[in-house]
Amino acid sequence: MDLHQPAWSMMDSPGEGEARLQLIDTSGRPCLGQVVEWEPEERDSKVRLTLKATGRWLQSDNSVLAHFQCRLSFYRDSTRVDVEYCLHNPKRSQHPGGLWDLGDPGSIHFQSTFLELQTGQQVERSLALGSSEETSPELPLSGTVTLHQASSGGQHWDSKNHVDASGCITPEFIGYRLSDNQGRVLKSGLRPDPVIFVRSESNKFQISMPLFWQNFPSALSVSEYVVQCHFFPPLATGAHELQGGERKTQSVAIDYGAELSTLTGTHYPLIPQYDTEWVSKTDAFPWFRPLKQDDSLQALLAQSLVGDNNFFRKREVIDEYGWRNFGDIFADHETLYQPEGDTPFISHYNNQYDAIYGFARQFLLTGDCHWFTLMDDLAHHVCDIDIYHTQEDRSEYNNGLFWHTDHYLDARTATHRTYSQHNNTSSIPGQTGGGPGTEHCYTTGLKYHYFLTGNPSSKSAVKELADWMIALHEGSDGLLAQLLSIKKIELNQLKQLFKGKAPHPYRYPFTRGTGNYINSLIDAFDVTQDSQYLRRAEYVIRNTVHPDDDIQGRGLENVEVAWSYVVFLTSLAHYLWLKERLDEEGAHYNYAKASLLNYCQWMRRHEAPFLMHPENLEYPNDTWAAQDIRKAMLMYLAAEYDQKDSGGFHRKGQEWLNYVCRHLEQSDTSYFARIQIILLQNFGPHLLQPNDNFKGRAIPTSQRSDQFGPPPKLTTTRIAAKIATKLFKGVLTFRPTRERAWLQARVDR
Repeated sequence: MDLHQPAWSMMDSPGEGEARLQLIDTSGRPCLGQVVEWEPEERDSKVRLTLKATGRWLQSDNSVLAHFQCRLSFYRDSTRVDVEYCLHNPKRSQHPGGLWDLGDPGSIHFQSTFLELQTGQQVERSLALGSSEETSPELPLSGTVTLHQASSGGQHWDSKNHVDASGCITPEFIGYRLSDNQGRVLKSGLRPDPVIFVRSESNKFQISMPLFWQNFPSALSVSEYVVQCHFFPPLATGAHELQGGERKTQSVAIDYGAELSTLTGTHYPLIPQYDTEWVSKTDAFPWFRPLKQDDSLQALLAQSLVGDNNFFRKREVIDEYGWRNFGDIFADHETLYQPEGDTPFISHYNNQYDAIYGFARQFLLTGDCHWFTLMDDLAHHVCDIDIYHTQEDRSEYNNGLFWHTDHYLDARTATHRTYSQHNNTSSIPGQTGGGPGTEHCYTTGLKYHYFLTGNPSSKSAVKELADWMIALHEGSDGLLAQLLSIKKIELNQLKQLFKGKAPHPYRYPFTRGTGNYINSLIDAFDVTQDSQYLRRAEYVIRNTVHPDDDIQGRGLENVEVAWSYVVFLTSLAHYLWLKERLDEEGAHYNYAKASLLNYCQWMRRHEAPFLMHPENLEYPNDTWAAQDIRKAMLMYLAAEYDQKDSGGFHRKGQEWLNYVCRHLEQSDTSYFARIQIILLQNFGPHLLQPNDNFKGRAIPTSQRSDQFGPPPKLTTTRIAAKIATKLFKGVLTFRPTRERAWLQARVDR
């Protein structure tokens, strides 16, 4: 085994069982795979050993074309090896004008990439296509044959979802073709789940590519001495394009020596189920209780899995398949204002409102494995495609999560990256470009995907997103970065003071962006146990709200701008739940709890369902009725913390929940992805009963202002002190190379 190559051997005999990853550039030349290091990734597991290789692909001129990771997983008392291969473009996109289309100069192009397995001698070969495609268990093979999956095989296999940079649809034909080396088609079909069998006198191999048709284009090629597993096969229409900061992870399973068919199950693996009562007792999920039989909210969520518009059928509408799309959710709510009969917009959801988390929770509540499948597929997609994996762009973009695609517009060639040059307008007035932003960051589902599966990519994604949010809110190191932060915040505050206006006294806005920030810090703490994340979350809370805030002065009546303050309040409850789990119910805990109750008491007196005042809304549709679920759940949570008026909060929560359920039961759009996912994200607190032995009920609820100090007030002295602090940080972290990189990242090229 050459430790500097992406290659290995599983057999003692030379030429047998040798495996090698290959990348072919656009000129047809193989790139040199250079491994930086092999390292064990799972040291303590008694069941599995995983080795991880990290490296890069070098072209003939020694320039780096791409990065890669390869994981080899070995199992105790098993001849099976799982190979996971991740191809990564670490470059930044240039995204001129905040537009992110295919064809960007930051993209890389290549002809193919594959895993090549040497069989070492003449062998008997056969192919199983899966029960849906072939009644006989194995199809004998002779000569050189290739199984090529060109499209999903679905009704809309040639959807405009699958376009290249020029806007041309790329799939060559429907489904798969099995062809010989002369190009003659031996067999064709739609959606195979293939397993290759290779047998000789001395050895037996089985090779499977899970999610073969879902991640098209893909291919399996078998010749006399070699099997090739093509993650990206050669295309008749041109080269593959991997956008800046984009990556793709795919896998192959190999069984060395099994007598019977062992890999057919890799296409539909077993999924363990958990006892709901046991999950509740673990306190692993906040506000987790077993379902009630008469739960109206759960009945609404049945549409997610059954009926003509369930999440699996949504995939078929725009053919949400292919290596870049699979796992994401068709954002069908974006078609609401299209003329009837029009072809649906290509719209991607990009995990808005944390569908991953909602799916994970429902899986544990119901035991239905379809929820697990939705969670797992989406988590893999988000980790690879929706997160901007680069260190070369602006700090406020690097490793950030791209917004869902633009409201009520076709994604065109922007794929999953929001803004396209082909749309000369936007759903946001005055905006035709942008990038990853604070109000679209969802980490909790990725955290639970990691806890449920052990997937290291999900764990890394949580930390990456939390660090990105820190850079967004606090500014990156360096003098220029701090000067920009001063310009945006402190100088603007001074201008307002000089004009006689009272600037907002808090460091952070009272929005979902700050709520997402707190959640990401909590989740990063959970997966790393690094207390710095938790301390920062406490700092953010104290610099966003106060237990004695004058709520009337916070402008919450401006619904279109301020509605998402309820997301922030839910993040406070998330923080309280974590502190209770840690048995840390001190000053920070009491501050957050008192602040939450102050706002919940105001909500109970002043809030009403959004659609009761449609004149305040730009698009008064049923999404707003779904958003009211957030208010209801906050009332249930307040009931757990206010011993004096627990019943009153509980009744208000029930009143608002009943309204939401009644309204959506009568709606003909309640199946829309956004509505379903809002309900999924906020599910749970209504299952808490007034007599639950909830830990927070034992904490005294009366908090006086003298315990916390008065609410903050901005003065020129205080602003000047903040400016001085930032300047000091900028000087302390000044590096000429850092300043040049910061400037260069802001130049659209």
